[in-house]
Amino acid sequence: MSSSATRRAKAAREKLQRKLDREPLVLQFDYAPDALQAFGPIINTDLTITPAHRDALEQAGQPIPPEVRCRFLIDTGSDGTIVKHEFAEQAGLKLINASAPLHGVGVDTTGRVYIGRIAFALRSRISNAVHQIFIDTQIGSASLEIDRIDGLIGRDVLRHFVLSCDGRTGQVRIKYHRPPASP
Repeated sequence: MSSSATRRAKAAREKLQRKLDREPLVLQFDYAPDALQAFGPIINTDLTITPAHRDALEQAGQPIPPEVRCRFLIDTGSDGTIVKHEFAEQAGLKLINASAPLHGVGVDTTGRVYIGRIAFALRSRISNAVHQIFIDTQIGSASLEIDRIDGLIGRDVLRHFVLSCDGRTGQVRIKYHRPPASP
């Protein structure tokens, strides 16, 4: 490839990257219109360890646990994110409190608190790129009696998004608030 062709290819990649950096990051999914009243919107996303925990495990020569796919109910009434005990354990989350009060839909108990990461993947509408959104937060674990979900996404995670829910059509949109660009 000639140097001018290389420069044009580099300029095209940089232009695409600028577009991707400005692209609105929106998760859009549907649920049955009558499910909002019966239950609420559920999103499938991944639960994993934080980068600091990953680094500590690597330095100690410990295995890195896999990401765990979870079905989360979007719960605007919950202060924090809660997951079933077995999912917190499978994801290898770092325990920070073995006995803490937890509150959410159908949850009013004492449970464990971990530090972990909720990972969202969004396909770009501009290219085949996949945007990754990571929210590091404290995650409570409890025994949830509901089989349809594995956890609740609370306001600790939702504060990073604009949430809109159309009860008539069953469509939910979650738009990510990008952090300001570094100078």
